[in-house]
Amino acid sequence: MVEKVRLVKPLDAKGETAKIFEDIRKTKGGNFLTPTWGFFALDIELLRHWWGLTKRLQMTEGALPKPLLNSISLVCAAEVDCPRCINNHQTHLIEHFGMTADDVMEILDFENSKKVDEKTKAVLRFARKVAFNEGTTEADFGALREHGISDLGVAEIVSMAMLESGMARHAVGVAPFEDGDAWPRENLPSAVYAENVNA
Repeated sequence: MVEKVRLVKPLDAKGETAKIFEDIRKTKGGNFLTPTWGFFALDIELLRHWWGLTKRLQMTEGALPKPLLNSISLVCAAEVDCPRCINNHQTHLIEHFGMTADDVMEILDFENSKKVDEKTKAVLRFARKVAFNEGTTEADFGALREHGISDLGVAEIVSMAMLESGMARHAVGVAPFEDGDAWPRENLPSAVYAENVNA
């Protein structure tokens, strides 16, 4: 059997790695210091930049409302069919942005939802196309502009779509070969996430 990738565990983090781990805890909560961060912590430059981008898009004020931007993460996770990623983003939307479990289910089925507004649908549709190479059209951009989305807003949508579709692909393609099963359970979003940490 091939040796698994050994993640940098929270208790083993030192120097700048420990500081970034602490910033993740402060920014998102201790239950979101997930094994993904232990993977990027294999190199401080990777950790610094992946976390910086994630923090900017998920938690720092920008052009688009954070619940809307974070909904892109959930749609990308669902498209890749990553159970741990889906649970992570569901939990994040509920804990940080006041969504209900029903709200989250509406986002997952946004195309058929009667509760999700047209602006959100336009953003999620555009993000999914960008993330999964469907190609965008003038109509897609027109829908964004119709809802007042600026150039910066478009840049945020594209960045989140690229980031989160990549994160979900990591979880499906690489995480089963990491020692994430040894990750501290208090740093996982939920029991569901824990059950799927190496799935």
